[in-house]
Amino acid sequence: MNQTFLRFSLVALVVCASGVASAQGLYAGSKGARVAGRAGAFVAKADDLSAIEYNPAGLARLEGWTVQISNRFSYNEVIFDRAPATDASGAPIRFDRASNTRPLQALDPLLAVGYDLGLRDFGFALSIYSPPGTARVGFDETQGEMSARPSGPAYMMVGREAELLKYSLSAAYKFKDLFGVGLSAQLMHVPKLDYSLLVQPITSRGGVGNPVSSGLDVRSEVSASAFPIFQLILGGWFKPAPWLEVGLSGQVIPTTIRANGTIELTRLAGEQEVALTRDGALANDVQMVIPLPLMLRGGVRYVHEKNGEPLFDVELDVSYQNWSRVQNFALDSRGLVGTLTGFAVPINTVIIEKAWRDSFTLALGGDYHLLPEKFTVRAGLGYDSAVADAGYTTPDFATGHHLTGGLGASFFFGILELAVAYNYRHQIPVRVAETDGRITQINPRACEMGTGADCMTVEPGGPSPVVNIGKHQAFSHSLSIDGIFRF
Repeated sequence: MNQTFLRFSLVALVVCASGVASAQGLYAGSKGARVAGRAGAFVAKADDLSAIEYNPAGLARLEGWTVQISNRFSYNEVIFDRAPATDASGAPIRFDRASNTRPLQALDPLLAVGYDLGLRDFGFALSIYSPPGTARVGFDETQGEMSARPSGPAYMMVGREAELLKYSLSAAYKFKDLFGVGLSAQLMHVPKLDYSLLVQPITSRGGVGNPVSSGLDVRSEVSASAFPIFQLILGGWFKPAPWLEVGLSGQVIPTTIRANGTIELTRLAGEQEVALTRDGALANDVQMVIPLPLMLRGGVRYVHEKNGEPLFDVELDVSYQNWSRVQNFALDSRGLVGTLTGFAVPINTVIIEKAWRDSFTLALGGDYHLLPEKFTVRAGLGYDSAVADAGYTTPDFATGHHLTGGLGASFFFGILELAVAYNYRHQIPVRVAETDGRITQINPRACEMGTGADCMTVEPGGPSPVVNIGKHQAFSHSLSIDGIFRF
């Protein structure tokens, strides 16, 4: 097989495979097996096509053609033990443990091709990939086959599924081996954004609006997508000594997902569909607004050589994520009105509270070349600070403090490097006390305590009951496999 045919075949594979790429929810974890094995410590090293995301300046170090085909297989568990609540009659109600019904994720790709165009100090790349994260989470709507009572997470979330895809064009330049700069111009596409939960559309005296269940409970299902939005990653590296490298990169443009789609409301009792109108005419179109964070990464890398060749390296990275941009997910109904049991319920703008805060990540990892150009091993540890205070913790996203560990290896077969990595990500359990919970049932007609016939009197300090009290747990196992061709 000649090299021209090999090049054409590999590039064609990247282009064709991109048509079946699935994607992630909001970001968490690492992209690429060599990155995952180091627990994300890759900003200064950045010497494969994962550099597109972590530090595009690293592309200037690549020579000739590079083709990278990567996928991550993951098992993502989320567990919520909701604290006992009290129903309208004052009776205590216990909830079954709720766990993710959709933990397996088989498709999480990175497909990229790089080439230096025959220019010694330049590097260029095209790629398509899904940002790392958990694409979907789901919970049973009711707890127990014989029970009509909603499960513990149902008033916060029944299920979510997000597909995010980044299409990147990257370029880099280096000055000798002293420093390099680069950028990745990206379009982030959201072909699918689904979100569903239970709401209590009407609160009234006598306990219709209570933290356990209601005969008027309604399943709200939003299905949306968004046009591509522009993002820009800038990066650079500096090598003041043969044994020392410093890297810096960041996503520098504020962006917001504005996903347009439809909403369906179904009353659980009898699976009765709720009629939706706007200005007297049937309608169900909505817009979901989700801000995205800015991100800054920095890394320092030590390289130890033996006989003029690298033997091992150790890198320490720090990253900052501007998650405070996400104070809520907003669903704009543009004036939709739902009609249920004779009541006209204005949907208005529904706010899903998040109150997220800025966070940081520490990662320490490295490679050891046991057999140069034959066999390399790698390992890493990481820590992520909490994205939300305990009182705003919900089962849909794991926002607590996280610990991460990675192990990996590379095997070299001529022009092919086969890299594999195992990664474990563990959220330190979050316990939300009764006095701390801040997430309440979504209720379009909720009002201030004691100011009308439709106000709820069950929970002191209403208008809606707190539903996130209890213990929140999450963890992920992932296996990443990369095929990297260099020629």
